[in-house]
Amino acid sequence: MSESAPVNPVAWRIILLRRNASEFLVSETESGLFLPTVEIPVDRRTAQALNAEIKALWHLAVYSLYPIELIDTGPTIRYHVVEALQHDAQAPQSARWVSAGDASRLCFAESSDFAAVQMWSERITRKEANTSHPPFDKPGWFFAVKDFVQDSIQNIPLRLTGQFLQSNASPSFSLIRFETDGDAIWFKAVGEPNTREFPLTVFVSSKLPAFSPRVLATQPLWNAWVMLEIAGKPLAETENLSAWRNAARDLARMQIASIEMIDGILRSELRDVRTTALLGQVEPFFALMREWMDRQTKTTPTRLSLSEIEQLECDTRDGLLALQQERIPDTLGHLDLNPENVMTVNGGTVFLDWAEGCIGHPFLSFAHVLEYFLRTFGNNNRGKSTLIHAYLDVWEPLRFEAPETTLSTSLFLAIFAHAVSTDLWRDSRRMLEPATAGYYRSLARRMKRYRDQVRDDVSSVSKTF
Repeated sequence: MSESAPVNPVAWRIILLRRNASEFLVSETESGLFLPTVEIPVDRRTAQALNAEIKALWHLAVYSLYPIELIDTGPTIRYHVVEALQHDAQAPQSARWVSAGDASRLCFAESSDFAAVQMWSERITRKEANTSHPPFDKPGWFFAVKDFVQDSIQNIPLRLTGQFLQSNASPSFSLIRFETDGDAIWFKAVGEPNTREFPLTVFVSSKLPAFSPRVLATQPLWNAWVMLEIAGKPLAETENLSAWRNAARDLARMQIASIEMIDGILRSELRDVRTTALLGQVEPFFALMREWMDRQTKTTPTRLSLSEIEQLECDTRDGLLALQQERIPDTLGHLDLNPENVMTVNGGTVFLDWAEGCIGHPFLSFAHVLEYFLRTFGNNNRGKSTLIHAYLDVWEPLRFEAPETTLSTSLFLAIFAHAVSTDLWRDSRRMLEPATAGYYRSLARRMKRYRDQVRDDVSSVSKTF
């Protein structure tokens, strides 16, 4: 039996604070002071892994604030700010706490450590001078969050046990699981460019509670909410075909239920992939695609020719017009229905992480479920057929003329909808990067593969795959 290759750990140098950031930890050596170093697996969430490793190494309970990025230090030197939960946390052996006020006078053995401390110190000074700053940028924010969560659950009633798991660390984003004397609680906050997730999550929880976690409280100043943990498992952890079938069925049920709520959904500022919006993106997308294909220097994968791009542009426009003529009502949708975001719960389904929530043709969302089903189960034709019928049977009372043909077209158009609705598409600076061009070229090739199947008169969506 072959063994998997070991994963090289990632080293982080830590600015470890205590006493409301008035002190931080340094290691003493003969050559000078060092910031302490922590190694974590490369495939782990940074905040979660750092917190756990610091606890294991030095018996210090901490939470993470944010990484510090220095210029010209290279990828091998990384810095992260964390804070001790205990006001009088004890220093590990061969380390000591020093005053933050003395930072500029300390003798560090390496200039990059000194630069990181200076950058952090200047950041603190700017925040003190400016009351407008991200909610999780200031030391001590964790205690305010913990109090907010406890206030949110006391009427259930639940009480926090003190145990928590922090999944990420950023000045504007936060995701923390808090243990209680009953069900676990999640705190989530979002910043730009995902602020739309906050109002949409609150809306779905209020209006479509069967398909959403229960939101217990919100804090609009932080774009944050508190929700009960789902007592189920993600589709990513099951190969039970009935769970996938139920997810397809419940997606359709949620979409149909959302039809009468469109005005409220639109106020959530979600991604607009209605056919009218997508038609307006056809010309600029393919204009860039001609330029990107012309820039490709590699011989593989094969570039799309000018005539192939022109045909793909025509087919995209025709496909969108065909969807428009069917007059299928626009619904709530989700363009990131990967198996981690779909929870199976007692024969039902709950959908998570609405940053990619959208409004548009319902089949565009189901196309993503089919994509992930294919990655999970491979060429399981019987399973695909079951999944498709579970979805389409819910829509049957609306009497589509040719639902499988429409779904085949939607598989091709879902790639285009994703391409022109992402934040990357709106970032003019990143559009100039070679990696961005390569990514969009790959999307165009996938569009062509799907569209070629549809153009060859393949009406069955199973055959299209």
